Amino acid sequence: MSVAPKIEASNLSIADLFKEFYSVPAFQREYVWQKSNVEKLLQDIVYDLYDEEDLKEDTEYFLGSIVVFRDSDRTYQLIDGQQRLTTIYLIFCIIRDCLAEYSQQSKALESLLSGVSQDLITGDDINKYRLSLQYDSDAAALLEAIANNTIKWNERSGYASSSAEKILDTYDLIKEFVEDRFINNPQALKQFSSGLSNKIKLIRIETPNLKNALKVFETINDRGVGLTSIDLLKNYLFISTSRDKEDNSHWHKLKIKWDKLMKTLYKHKEDPLRFLRYYVMSHYDVNLQNNFPEEDIYNWFIEEGKKYGIFENPLKFVEQLINASEHYCYFSQAKNTDGSDNQYLKNIQILQQRYRQHFILLLSGRHLSKELFINLCLYVENLLFFYTITRSSRRRDINVIRSFSQWSKKLREICNEEQFVHFIKEHFVPEFVSMRDDFELTFRELTDSKIAKFRLRYILAKINQYIDDMVYSNSKPLEWYLNKANHIEHILPQSISTDVINVFDKPNEYKSYAQKLGNLTLLEKTINTSVSDKPYTQKKSGYRESQIFTTRSLVEKPNVGNNTQLNRAIQLLDIQQFEDWNSESIEKRQEILTQVAKRVWGLESGGIYVWSSEIEPNF
Repeated sequence: MSVAPKIEASNLSIADLFKEFYSVPAFQREYVWQKSNVEKLLQDIVYDLYDEEDLKEDTEYFLGSIVVFRDSDRTYQLIDGQQRLTTIYLIFCIIRDCLAEYSQQSKALESLLSGVSQDLITGDDINKYRLSLQYDSDAAALLEAIANNTIKWNERSGYASSSAEKILDTYDLIKEFVEDRFINNPQALKQFSSGLSNKIKLIRIETPNLKNALKVFETINDRGVGLTSIDLLKNYLFISTSRDKEDNSHWHKLKIKWDKLMKTLYKHKEDPLRFLRYYVMSHYDVNLQNNFPEEDIYNWFIEEGKKYGIFENPLKFVEQLINASEHYCYFSQAKNTDGSDNQYLKNIQILQQRYRQHFILLLSGRHLSKELFINLCLYVENLLFFYTITRSSRRRDINVIRSFSQWSKKLREICNEEQFVHFIKEHFVPEFVSMRDDFELTFRELTDSKIAKFRLRYILAKINQYIDDMVYSNSKPLEWYLNKANHIEHILPQSISTDVINVFDKPNEYKSYAQKLGNLTLLEKTINTSVSDKPYTQKKSGYRESQIFTTRSLVEKPNVGNNTQLNRAIQLLDIQQFEDWNSESIEKRQEILTQVAKRVWGLESGGIYVWSSEIEPNF
């Protein structure tokens, strides 16, 4: 009696995986990943593993499965998964190269790139790279040069094959990503490397030979092993659809609608699985003990689908998904459900970039009138900023996605303005109040080294927009203040020169004062270039030419009457001019900006001022 070949599946981290050696056979498809594939992998990894700038605890990213078999020298031949593994391998090479620029290295990282094996016949040591290519000589030589850091970038045109070109494109994209995210922070880069190696997991399916490996690969791709919850749900919906032997119109309609759903999401580069998860969390009651992970979605449908009548009328359910997906994609474009622009959603994109968790609330509140929906978005923007600036979302007692899902149940039931006001009172206001002391303290101590640059620009833009609105009742769109034509100006220059430090009253604390929020302002690029690193006395003439009120008012008292709006605004906001620029000036301006920030994010426009001792919404 013959014994079936043994197939083994192992759940491994990248660190575990790269304890072995892998080779991509000559008959395999070459490296073909496009920029979009690499960007999505990087974005997904950061989204799943990071909370703001910090690695999340107790979370992992599943990379999928790979199919391998061992050859005669015990090297794993990679039959399925080379696109992903090659990209991950390149990420580690680039992290090593970037750390070297800071004169740092990591033995753990080096062990992921290369190791030593033994010749099975002679017993001699063999130095090998963890991943090698056999399908293309140019690509193989290029990956080896990158792995041992001997590539000469001025000779990169010598790697002429299509696969080599794509590897070079991927290298450039990853390097730009790493440098942008971890600039001047080698410790964070090491943490990123550790997160990748220990928190990325995959399934390695090992077969006894090539024939079995190809059979497993065919089975996985053609028979649905490892299907996502989206695929499983689709199958179950089709099974649940009534089908007359002589009339398959229901199946045909379902197919058309399902295709429309997928095309809507893919057209806007939205992840269908993430959409489905947020849709369920915003429209139904789910178990939030484990934050309802994507892998639980299908089981929820099987267990709860009958309760909600989902499988009794699959066509109706898919139509609801299509409608929600269209709105979801509008949200991703910072638009209301009617396709009109929503400034608050634009602001959230600026603040949080690809953050999507608030879409749970937006989906559950999309039935609201346009006015109330826009007001909801205002509160969401401010709440997310509170969480971000105070770092409250990192506290163990705060779970944003769980809160949003729980709030959704009541938000779905709102029919009028009175109910909406009660909803805001019950859920948003307590959150603001719980963080307001931390908010104020954070602003008093805020420096440009404590926050990402894009968020610092957001803060300065919002403050300037608010002041302009108070002064002129005619502020510009936030994008105007964020435009790259407006630079973040360090009034006390970052670069230390003899002329500047000789007149600064606390030279030993120069760097810390230069980084303070009170030392920052927005300034047009043309003016910034001319004043650059000059002392404050020489910068004044440039500031007077600025069209940005907060910058111009540093050195020039606005022309005001006795009881004009401008005069009242200046008194209310405590706008001051500074003859000299020293530590006292910076501290005073930091306090002024802190008080302005309390107004900017005090939700006065929504009828709530969260620093008031009596918080009563008044719409």
